[in-house]
Amino acid sequence: MPTRDPETDLSQASGWYAILPKPPPARRLSGHQVADWVVVGAGVTGLAAARRLGELAPNARVVLIDDYRIGYGASGRNSGFIIDTPHLSERVATETNQRLSRLVVAGLAELEGLVRKHQIDCEWSPRGHLTAIVERQRIENLEATARSLDAVNEGYEWLEGDALARVVGTRHYYAAINTPRTVLVNPAAMCRGLGDTLPVNVEVYEETPVHSVRPGSMVQVECAEGSISAPNVLLTTNAFVTKLGFLKRHVFPLFECASLSRPLTVDEQAMMGGAADWGITGFASMRRTLSNRILVRHGTYYGSQFRLTQGMRTWLQGAHKTGMLKRFPMLGNLEFEHTWSGVYCMTRNWASYFGRLEPGVFASLGYSGVGVPRGTISGKLLAEYALGFESALIDDVRAVSGPPRLPPEPFLGLGVRARLAWHRFSNRAEW
Repeated sequence: MPTRDPETDLSQASGWYAILPKPPPARRLSGHQVADWVVVGAGVTGLAAARRLGELAPNARVVLIDDYRIGYGASGRNSGFIIDTPHLSERVATETNQRLSRLVVAGLAELEGLVRKHQIDCEWSPRGHLTAIVERQRIENLEATARSLDAVNEGYEWLEGDALARVVGTRHYYAAINTPRTVLVNPAAMCRGLGDTLPVNVEVYEETPVHSVRPGSMVQVECAEGSISAPNVLLTTNAFVTKLGFLKRHVFPLFECASLSRPLTVDEQAMMGGAADWGITGFASMRRTLSNRILVRHGTYYGSQFRLTQGMRTWLQGAHKTGMLKRFPMLGNLEFEHTWSGVYCMTRNWASYFGRLEPGVFASLGYSGVGVPRGTISGKLLAEYALGFESALIDDVRAVSGPPRLPPEPFLGLGVRARLAWHRFSNRAEW
């Protein structure tokens, strides 16, 4: 039997995870076991799927497995935006944008209900978020976003000049659109809280790498120190689904890098001004958190390796501080305590995958960077779909599923890297 992969490496943890209290020891799967349902991947999608299976099948044994600790993986490595509107585009049919909007709104409502019900401490802040531009020449991009929001009747506020500076404490940004329903969180804390409050018939096994999933009358899930058989398995592993042999020509990984500062001093808070917390997305994302830290997210690369070398971490910290100081030159003494990367799952046309891969094997993944609300509602719907339920939201999630095939390597890698290079060059003034 294969040896177990290394334990969760705290030196590679996200800042969100690193500032949390140490969790109790992990429970790892060993020996051969049998369950009614297995969910592979304990990010927001897997947590939602396991919860819904536990609710709808209270007498079933539901097993949730993850390579690492809950909150350590991709769902705890993002910038902490629960986006109230998806990446709408005028190139996409209005009906598709409407379906996407219904899904993200439902996902946000699901998370809000759980956070409130279980009193999960995760810096939950219904602040909204700003889609911002630095250069006036980019105004057409922001206007296109506004038209897409108008087409699906989404509310927003246009901010410029003094109005924008009063929120973020800097005049670095030319204009922004504020969408008010976005919630800002510590995503690792939220995931840990969701994991701690699952139904009693859901068993969680962490630090349990899955090496293979073999379809059959009983699906066989081979892990590092054991195995488990079940008639139905749900894969909520996002980009890592390809390592299990599925969807290799339909999804591809990107990783993004972020840094989180130490807490701001009282003097630094006064020098910044602006609101107590806010979040900006654009070519680079930036947040001021309720715990008085600054987050910078900048740097996108092709690959599925979230581990950073010390050299890469040092370079990223320098780049992130340079970008921060352009916006907030008064924070010259502020240092970043944590720098990390996180992997997300892309598709060629931004369509996710949802449905049955093989008899007994279901999957939902590929949210192209907006996975917290979409992943949450898609996980819940995947459980319902696997149980044979029907609903309008299941119709929506199936309608926006179906990523086309990708070109083979090395052409895929060459194309993605070239596109990323062009994106960095054409947006260099925005950083």
